[in-house]
Amino acid sequence: MGQLGLRNLTIRYNSKPVIRDLSLDINDGEMVSLLGPSGVGKTTILKAIAGLLQPDSGSILLNGEPVNHLPPEQRDAVLIFQKPLLFPFLDVGQNIGFGLKMAKVKKPVAAKQIDKIMEITGLGNFKHRKIHQLSGGQQQRVALARGLVLEPSVLLLDEPLSSLDAELRQQMRELICTIQNQTGTTMLFVTHDQSEALAISDRICVLLDGRLRQSGTPAEIFYQPADADVARFFGCTNFISGTINNGTFKSGAISCATSLDDSPETIAVIRPEDIVLSSSKRNNTMSGKVVEIQFEGATTRVTIKAEERTFTALTLRPDFTKEQPVWLHFPPDRLHFLPATAKP
Repeated sequence: MGQLGLRNLTIRYNSKPVIRDLSLDINDGEMVSLLGPSGVGKTTILKAIAGLLQPDSGSILLNGEPVNHLPPEQRDAVLIFQKPLLFPFLDVGQNIGFGLKMAKVKKPVAAKQIDKIMEITGLGNFKHRKIHQLSGGQQQRVALARGLVLEPSVLLLDEPLSSLDAELRQQMRELICTIQNQTGTTMLFVTHDQSEALAISDRICVLLDGRLRQSGTPAEIFYQPADADVARFFGCTNFISGTINNGTFKSGAISCATSLDDSPETIAVIRPEDIVLSSSKRNNTMSGKVVEIQFEGATTRVTIKAEERTFTALTLRPDFTKEQPVWLHFPPDRLHFLPATAKP
């Protein structure tokens, strides 16, 4: 069992609020990413859960029980830092079993647990290797195994993949997902990388300005941002101002049905990959001019000036050149409407 609850958590540094009235529930066996830019307080939350710092107010609950008063060693939560922090004078097996040794687990029981977790993490042949003989990815696996072997209710991961290169990061991402599925361990994974959070999470919690701005599945967060800030954080800056009247959103030539209530001022957002560029006019189009083209490998980013606004589109193989006139098509089913108060 591994349930985590945060209730109205507030944390200050030098009287300045870093985390503001944050409440969050993580279910047993859930993989949740705490996502936000650097310096927003993600690591601070993990440290508070692990007992390394005390919140100014609010409660932390593990399996329904408050733990604010408990020291770190009595909390059933293990924190894995960005750097592996392994003991260089111990071999792999000894590093993994260090926590069990401190907990005075009997040697035969500890040996079985160590062997089991080494197989799960792909370290079965590395038991007697010294730390300096391991690659960065292998060292991170040892750190992960050292946390998992204690069988904590909640495993807290503080950007454990940020120091790895792209290929290793992808491999470790897949390994963490596999381990989580096999063990059913509840995990709270901190990252500033949107693609990482989207790939591994059952649920994403977006933290901006010290506040929890949105919580939902990866698809919900990506396609249905709660406000303009969340949309921007996921790379979407295409905002269209309009009105809703009698179940129809209108903005110039753009029109589509909606179930939202009538509003004299509404914001629609559309992702760059959902804008269709064309040399000919069709329904729900806006005329514009290409002002910039950036090749990004698998896709090309096209910036268009239209009706005194700037739009960004992603396309696979653009047939347009700079300064060329173009029509922007906005498929009605790809428009997402923000609350009237969520102005860009």
